[in-house]
Amino acid sequence: MKKNNSENKPYYTQRNNKLKPNGACNVTSMVAALSAAGWDVDKLATKEYPQPEDALMHFILADKVVDSYWRKIDPAGRYAPNEWHPVLAYGTNRYMRQCGLLGIEETAVEWREDRKLEVVQETLKNGGSAVLSGIFTAEGKKTIGHVVACVGFKTDDAGKITHFILDDSWGNYHTEYSDHNGNDVEMPLEDFKTMIRHCNMDVKMAHLIRKAGSK
Repeated sequence: MKKNNSENKPYYTQRNNKLKPNGACNVTSMVAALSAAGWDVDKLATKEYPQPEDALMHFILADKVVDSYWRKIDPAGRYAPNEWHPVLAYGTNRYMRQCGLLGIEETAVEWREDRKLEVVQETLKNGGSAVLSGIFTAEGKKTIGHVVACVGFKTDDAGKITHFILDDSWGNYHTEYSDHNGNDVEMPLEDFKTMIRHCNMDVKMAHLIRKAGSK
């Protein structure tokens, strides 16, 4: 069985982003995951930032309420707001409300550090998606903290997961990113367990994105 929620939907690459293209895997993966889950991400775009991932980045960096939330988490300003997973989730939900995609108290994105693999799979099975970070090799060097969208999975005949399907905004990790097309990259379960944080654990850090229209 193969379940791919991003099938026939756009592929989002951070390489053409206007804002911080080398550091935009987080917001680009969030937009890709929202799109895979059926959310109308075009509504995130603005005249100044027609690419929704740039518009989301700008909002997270510029919004005063998000800034206040970030400063509580990182008073020393060690990392940019978009690089903190709780801020990414908070800012995305807030921006979606502002853009009319969510009601005043609704959320589409839920961040936790202790997601079981079965919960991630169930979210994907129900038409949702996930945003995850991990350690990937790029041109022979370890890159820590790269973020990807998880949009589907494959199972064997017994129904056991064999692969997760990623939309990777930097490219195909199997080629150490010499291939810049990261659309629908199949990650074997063993890679998922070892590379996706928490590495070498069955419990993962993850944003879960519910399917648009679901509760």
